[in-house]
Amino acid sequence: MVETALVARAQRNARLLRKLNVVVLSVAVLVYVVVLGIAAHYRVGRFAVFVTCVMLAELLVFQIVRTLCDHLDLMRASHQPAE
Repeated sequence: MVETALVARAQRNARLLRKLNVVVLSVAVLVYVVVLGIAAHYRVGRFAVFVTCVMLAELLVFQIVRTLCDHLDLMRASHQPAE
């Protein structure tokens, strides 16, 4: 069954994408905190605002990927053949 193999591969890729999404967010938060600390130490307010904008963009990407994975799971679940 090619369809079954394709669905199994899609599910594995979705799990991997979810894990990767969380790892990327974790690294982004760590970098954000470090850079924000450096900006506060040197009192560079504009840099702190810039880094905050980048962090907000990363949060948006995180939410988009999470929502996409949920929708793809729903599509796969709704199209499974009746057993």
